[in-house]
Amino acid sequence: MISVLERARRYVEKCPPAISGQGGHNAAFHVASVLVHGFSLSEGDALRLMEEWNMQCLPPWSEAELVHKIKSARNAKHSEPQGYLLGKDVGGERPGARNLIKLPPKPKFCPMVLKRVAAKAAVSDVVSFLKERSLVPVDVQDPASVLRWLYPRTSGEKVLVFNEMKSHGQLLWEAERSDRLQAKDFPQGPEGVWFLPQPVTGLYYPNPRTGGKQSRRSEEAVTAWRYVVLESDKAEGEDWLRCLIQMPLRIASICESGGRSIHALVRLDAESKADWDAKMAVLKPVLVTLGADPGALSAVRLTRLPQAMRGQRKQTLLYLSPDPDGIPIIRKAVQTKGWE
Repeated sequence: MISVLERARRYVEKCPPAISGQGGHNAAFHVASVLVHGFSLSEGDALRLMEEWNMQCLPPWSEAELVHKIKSARNAKHSEPQGYLLGKDVGGERPGARNLIKLPPKPKFCPMVLKRVAAKAAVSDVVSFLKERSLVPVDVQDPASVLRWLYPRTSGEKVLVFNEMKSHGQLLWEAERSDRLQAKDFPQGPEGVWFLPQPVTGLYYPNPRTGGKQSRRSEEAVTAWRYVVLESDKAEGEDWLRCLIQMPLRIASICESGGRSIHALVRLDAESKADWDAKMAVLKPVLVTLGADPGALSAVRLTRLPQAMRGQRKQTLLYLSPDPDGIPIIRKAVQTKGWE
């Protein structure tokens, strides 16, 4: 039998995260009320689940703020009886029948929310801020070394590299043989260079979504559902960066696309394509509201290869953290020395 704590966790996982300037306080109070009133959890258990939910909020609440929300919800007057989500009859009525989670509206970009959240990052030069907190010195990297950091030699993984987006890749990069490749060995093109961040087998498979056409970049070829690509063509670059540094995400890299947009690579480490989709369903409302391209939030999306050239311009690497921990970059200290 599923415990009350686990049932509460599953309920809260479906609650939309709080976004500053978009009813964030109400969202947090609702979650607190569900936990301490709907499921009758202790304040300690409620805090544990709110901290999990808080990881998707922007910006995240402090522990003191979460405790305050929980106590406020505990002391508030509620229209429903205590424990109405426990699954037992209360007052002759099936509890929870009138409290089903409503599906949130389809997320869309809100420039005012982007500006409001970006303004919370009191950073004078966000590009310099990022470079100073990069665990790997960015200016001395090239495309080959970036991939070596993201896919260590011991992983034995393979990555597709492109200079034509509508192709099956011009180079199959292999971690075990990565020392043999230098920057000059990578494909170049006037529109730039991309790579598929999910490692692949390198083989071709029938893609059922295209009538069985052979592909080595479709989900059938993927060996690990590791990353999600965040990019925005709508958000102004500096505002988007100021939002990124506040996000409680495992950001592995950030780079410019060669003068147009910003690409961030976030570790998700999903167990399967279905798990990847489920995790992204939670993150998507926040990301799209702030300007993330919803079309880029797909499991097999290409992203810009940092330090490769786009015509005469470089796809400049701004931040690189091979094993990110999810602590917002804005809370990280300046790196006094890079990785050896």
